This record gives sequence, C-alpha cells and structure tokens, in this order.
Amino acid sequence: MNSFQRLADVRSLLQRSNTDAVLMTLQKNISWFTGGRSHVNIASEPACCSILITRIHCVIVINNIESGRLLEEEMSSEFAKAVTSWEIWSWHEPGKKEALIRKHLADTEFMKTDAQLEPEFLNLRSIIPQDRFLEMKRLGQLTGEAIEQTATEIQKGDSEFLIAGKLAYRCYERGLEPIVNLVAVDERAYQRRHPLPTDKRLNAYAMVVVCARKNGLIASASRLVHFGRIPDSLNEKQHAVVRIDSRLMHATRPETSLDDLFMQMKQFYRDEGFPEEYQNHHQGGLTGYATREKLAVSGESYKLRAGQLVAWNPSIAGVKSEDTLLVHHEANEWMTETNQYPYLEVKIDNKVYRRPAILQR
Repeated sequence: MNSFQRLADVRSLLQRSNTDAVLMTLQKNISWFTGGRSHVNIASEPACCSILITRIHCVIVINNIESGRLLEEEMSSEFAKAVTSWEIWSWHEPGKKEALIRKHLADTEFMKTDAQLEPEFLNLRSIIPQDRFLEMKRLGQLTGEAIEQTATEIQKGDSEFLIAGKLAYRCYERGLEPIVNLVAVDERAYQRRHPLPTDKRLNAYAMVVVCARKNGLIASASRLVHFGRIPDSLNEKQHAVVRIDSRLMHATRPETSLDDLFMQMKQFYRDEGFPEEYQNHHQGGLTGYATREKLAVSGESYKLRAGQLVAWNPSIAGVKSEDTLLVHHEANEWMTETNQYPYLEVKIDNKVYRRPAILQR
C-alpha cells in the first residue's frame, strides 16, 4: 500500500466520520502512515511530529530538531511527494506549533485527533497490505533469530539484567527496537507473568520474552532455556501450554471474534487440567503497531480479518508459548519461526503445529 493510498484511506475516514480534518499525533498511527520511525522516546505514545490531514492538505508539523532526520532518514521519497507542506517550528517556541496548525484549518469546521478516531485508525493500520508482507516476514525472522541466539548464549550466573542486555544487543544489531524485554530465571519464572528483569542470577532455568519493533511494526516471541536435565513436571507443563497455543492458532480464522476465541481458550485450559491458569495472565490477541492492539477477553466482539497479525501467549506457571502469526484466508503463517530451535509437534485436523520446546543446554 503506497503513501497516496494511505492518504486516500484517511480522507475516506474523514468523510465517513463527517470530519473536515484529523490531527495525527500518536506513534502507532504516524509510523503506519509514514512507514518509518516516528519516536524519540520509545516509552512515549506521542510521536516526534504531528500530521494534519484535511480534504486538500497533508501537512507535517515538526520542530527543527527532528525535521531533517525525519525527512532524510525515516520518510521515503514516495511519502514526501504525498506531503503538501512542512511546517517547522523552533523547539524553544512551542506556542508557534498551534498557530501553524490553525493556519491550515481556515476552511474547516470540524477537526478531530487520531485518538478520538481510534476505532477507525485501528481498522486501517491493523491490516498489513500485501506489499508489506515481506517486510513483516523479515521482522518476524529477525525477532526469532535475536531471541533464540540469546537463548543459546546466556550462561549460568548471568543476571536477569545481563540477559536482557544480551537480548537488546541481539535486537539492535538487527535493526530492531526491543520495546518489551522481559526475563525471569529459576523461581521467578514460576512467580511472574510480566517479569521485568532484576539482578537475580541464573542457576538452571530462564524465560525470555521480547516484543521487537521496526518502522512501527511489532513482532512478539517467548523462549525457554534450561541447563541440565529438564524436570518431567516442567516438560509436562510445556507440552500442555503448546497444545493450548496450537489450538488457539488453529481456531484463529477470519471473521472469528476475540470473545469467541477467549471462550474457546478457557475450554482448552480446562482440557489440559489447568482451568484457572488463564486468569493469571492475558492470552494475547491482535497485534501490529502496538504490542497488543486488542486483547481476547469476554465480550470483545471485534472480529479478526485476513492480513492482520495475532500473537497468542498462553501460560502456565513456569512455562509460556508465544509467537506472532499472520492471518490468511487459507492457512495462517508464522512470522517468528526460524526452524533453528527445538520444537514440539501438535496435530489438529491433519494439520501439524510446531511450537518451541524448552531448549536444553
């Protein structure tokens, strides 16, 4: 999908919303619209610029610190052609930003922000166009490589902070931003579902989790590694959680609602003998330009569509299964599978799902 098509889509959104203009300020939407990085602070939702789109104009409003970098490094020449004007304000005169925006609103009556139009922007940005499939596949492949290389390189005695640093290094060397970087070792892997790293040192077992971003798009994956013989109880849990994950993936089809998938998932946990475990952590859902655009929860009527990204992450205390897949009309496609890790196979309706096992070191 080229820049002019995205611009046309936003203008169609304006028409449907009876709105004359939209001011885009959020990273997820501006990265989708421009195809490049739109942040300075990865922890901030606002982007480093604003984009005003009216029925006639497409205006970049940006301070002098970011203008050159954004134009020369983040925006394609094709996108630059879709922009009708650049409005640059000096960083020390923030009051001028509003005046520059108002200058282009003289003939408009109603303006909204992208935050106010979030449901409409979600529908636009969550469909990965076919001309970005290869980019998404490359992101998924690099994410899988980064986390699996980390799993093969960590050592007994490493702190969780050090492991997180190794994961970040393996992401950045591939041009990825590890915007979620979680590590739990030994008993913390059983205690914490969102394990921010600590100074605790690895003895035998580690869980590593990453959400890696490139040009706004995000891929998610988790991997487990054990030094020495894997306890039978741990292996049994991992087999159970990958069966849950495989059944979720099998049920993930276009026009299936997140509520329906949530209800099925609860049954999958019951079938494995862990009926309450789903309550201890979210199960994932729609992803794309946010780590999770929408979660599968009770009452969520949102229906998945072909071309969307989904990342499930079922967990049982101590184990987890997570990868990113692209939903197709026929068979879904794994984005973060590398074929370089030990796998478990689950057969459902004559289809074999290969899910990461615990790597024994």
